[in-house]
Amino acid sequence: MPRDVDVVLKGHSLEGRKVLLGISGGIAAVETVRLARELRRHGAEIHVIMTRAATEVISPLAVRWATQANVDVEWDGDMAQLDGYDGLLVAPATRNTLAKHVNGVMDSPLVMAMSAATGNGTPVMVVPSMHNDLFDDAVTQDLLKKVAVRGAKVLVSPSEEGRRKQPDPVSIVAEFAHHLNRTLNHRNVLVLLGGTESSIDDLRVVTNRSSGHTGFAICDGLHRLGHRVTILAGRTSFDVDHSRFKLIYSPDVASMNS
Repeated sequence: MPRDVDVVLKGHSLEGRKVLLGISGGIAAVETVRLARELRRHGAEIHVIMTRAATEVISPLAVRWATQANVDVEWDGDMAQLDGYDGLLVAPATRNTLAKHVNGVMDSPLVMAMSAATGNGTPVMVVPSMHNDLFDDAVTQDLLKKVAVRGAKVLVSPSEEGRRKQPDPVSIVAEFAHHLNRTLNHRNVLVLLGGTESSIDDLRVVTNRSSGHTGFAICDGLHRLGHRVTILAGRTSFDVDHSRFKLIYSPDVASMNS
């Protein structure tokens, strides 16, 4: 019988990968339970470091339940933040945490982990979450640029209700897996999906009823494995999410050949 803490495996893009999950003190930290379980659904082995401010938003006990892993908040002799990890995901990443990292202030295990990962070339992804007024401030933009220049991926959601909210866990994990795996033997892949039609004469066509769902699932899997995917899409029964892919619409055979 499945235990309450178990998850159903959905993919293997993070299988066997040691992931350090950093949580800073933004209100988006309440999403950590969902994010951690989504990471586990794709095979990640998680270790967690929280800032003290993060513990005021979500309890370490809840995070430990979701990750089934150790949760560090204070300094200790093990210095787990310096262990070898395959990737570091900081979500949410507050402006305070980003500023400390950029300016070399190392007053918490999480900021030390960010510096160590940058120093040894470990893939890092940060997910800032804040009000638009703070996000649009020149200081914040400068911090994000400096973090990106140092090799980290910065994942930002579109503005909604005057805020840059944390993206949904599925999107975060998909982008993190892509960032982690893209340094491997990635390829440029073209995927044709959806229904197409070819004219017989002015009135009749040969077509198919493909919805595009299977093709898009293949694209999602390839993206998570680090490949660069281009979609050549015919008629689909859904709006294709093109934020992660180069998308070309081609509803008929003639346009595909052009």
